[in-house]
Amino acid sequence: MEPFDFLRDLLIVFAVAAGVVFVFQRIRVPSVVGLLVAGVLIGPYGLSLIHETERVETLAEIGVVVLLFAVGLEFSLPRLVGMGRLMARVGLPQVSLCVAIGAGLTVGYFGDLRPAVFVGLLLAMSSTAVVFKLLSDRGEMASPHGNVAAAVLLFQDLLVVVCMVILPLLAEGGDAEPSLWRALGLGTLVVALLLVVGRYLVPHLLFQVVRTHNRELFLMVLVLLCLGSAALTASMGWSLAVGAFLAGLALSESEYATQTLAEVLPFRDTLSCLFFISVGMLLDVQFLIANLALVLVTVLALVVLKFAAGGLPTLLAGYPLRIAVLTGVTLAQIGEFSFILAHRGLALGLVDHTQHQTFLAAAVLTITLTPLLIALGPRVADAIATLPIPRRWRVGRWAAEMSEQKVTARGHVVIVGYGLNGRNLARVLQAVDIDYVVLELNPETVRQARKRGEPVYYGDCTRPAVLKHVGLNTSRQLVVAISDPASTRRAVEVARRINPSIHIIVRTRYLSEVQELRLLGANVIIPEEFETSVEIFAQVLREYDLPPNLIRDLIERVRREQYEVLRDTKVSPMRVVLPHANILEKLDIKSCWLRQRSPVHDRTLGELNLRTATGATLLAARRGSELFLNPGPDFRLKADDIAILIGERGQVERAIELLDPPAGPATEGAGNAMP
Repeated sequence: MEPFDFLRDLLIVFAVAAGVVFVFQRIRVPSVVGLLVAGVLIGPYGLSLIHETERVETLAEIGVVVLLFAVGLEFSLPRLVGMGRLMARVGLPQVSLCVAIGAGLTVGYFGDLRPAVFVGLLLAMSSTAVVFKLLSDRGEMASPHGNVAAAVLLFQDLLVVVCMVILPLLAEGGDAEPSLWRALGLGTLVVALLLVVGRYLVPHLLFQVVRTHNRELFLMVLVLLCLGSAALTASMGWSLAVGAFLAGLALSESEYATQTLAEVLPFRDTLSCLFFISVGMLLDVQFLIANLALVLVTVLALVVLKFAAGGLPTLLAGYPLRIAVLTGVTLAQIGEFSFILAHRGLALGLVDHTQHQTFLAAAVLTITLTPLLIALGPRVADAIATLPIPRRWRVGRWAAEMSEQKVTARGHVVIVGYGLNGRNLARVLQAVDIDYVVLELNPETVRQARKRGEPVYYGDCTRPAVLKHVGLNTSRQLVVAISDPASTRRAVEVARRINPSIHIIVRTRYLSEVQELRLLGANVIIPEEFETSVEIFAQVLREYDLPPNLIRDLIERVRREQYEVLRDTKVSPMRVVLPHANILEKLDIKSCWLRQRSPVHDRTLGELNLRTATGATLLAARRGSELFLNPGPDFRLKADDIAILIGERGQVERAIELLDPPAGPATEGAGNAMP
């Protein structure tokens, strides 16, 4: 009965989750919230449809592993190395602020510093799984605030093992176990080993696997790499997620990264749902109702503290106020690893049952609020920007340095974003000698590009002063190529207001953004997900020999109509009357060898009047090594020439008979046509 009970639990989980998420989608509530609510409903503190939550929690841990493996695939090792400074300048201060403020606020309540420091450690962690999923769904993983948040979250995950070492020291009369210190050292070695093996050995292994053309084997090896790396770091005392992320990161630089991600995505989306459901199961509804005031005050304090601890270091690191605010709201929740630390702290006597339940209830509510906070982030940033804040903090420290080098060019192109698309565009413009300037919010990218002599400036494209500074009011075109939908919309709106005649080209990830961007003033919107479709159908039509100008016309029509024909099944499909329908099936091309006895020897095409007599056309004639294309009426045919004829099948046959008629019964069937 054990396997059946497990299957029954899974059926209940997915049935309830599917229903709740469907309802929440209809009322435009993020699916993450629906999954949390589903967990509350089916958990032991709700309707108690599932009594043994350990099974679901085990699958949820695997879901987090797969999620972090997929995130690693979408990262790159150079990008992670580049995050080292962000981890030191934002991640370390964020954790330090949370620990210091959390301990300072609770030391009076506990009457002891040790449990107060433990509370600070709980507050320091934010949810990697929740934030990465939300940013990925919103297309903001590569945005400036997404980049900062990712660095902070990965830094926190790497600190989990350190926190596990510290907990016994904080317990009454406790001491750190030697095995924990050993785990810290061994874990560091394992991390380095995973990166080296993944970078240099795993691609060769996958090459041998791919050569077998066995998809099942390829998938099995991927599962082995993902779960094996997670198990290896877990055995060293580190988290499962760190190992999975490093495995994905090592594969991200290989030629198999795209196919690997495609294979992993279905597992990621399915199993990561179980993580959010398992978090919802932790919420004791009765305890929440009985202590509602205490829990709500705790939630408010947590959100404010996490917002300040994430936003302030970002601001001090030189980022604009807007990016600092967006980073703060992105990190304003308690993380999944805090649940592990809280459980361990309860066992060590650092907190009692009531305090543990209060923390769990508040933590689950902060996670539930995260989608709403991230959605409201741009509005919060705009509201704070209206306060009397010094310009240095509002636009960022590097933007203040940029103000000394004002752009004076005219008729140039302003490129927003120096990622892959921005760099490629800059290379092309440089090759054709068109002036351009680039706006970028990654200070390291700006610094490196300027060392190479690139006209790259640090600045926030949503600020009118920054756009004016790079000469937008005298520029000819604006190209927005960033992965931040909110900033893209704002940049288009501000740019159109500054320069009503400027031509604005926008790259967006989702087609749903097209209509709004058009209304805000963008001239050309290129949605990535449909540009791929456009290129595919163009290639297919070329294989059918459609005229290139007709294919170009179809592409222009699709783009001009805002991809409506591709994204809306209610729109009537395009009707195209092909200018050569069925012509290729009717045409016939054959060659004919003119023998010595041919009656057309030494006669011109004008004398033969071949087209009028037969309907076929002499396309070309070969004489020895010479080829005469489309010969005129004065062209004189010679014996041993090879005439190439085109026309309908009957017309070509009549032309062959004219050029070299049958000699009689004796030679009939010898054949004079050379197909």
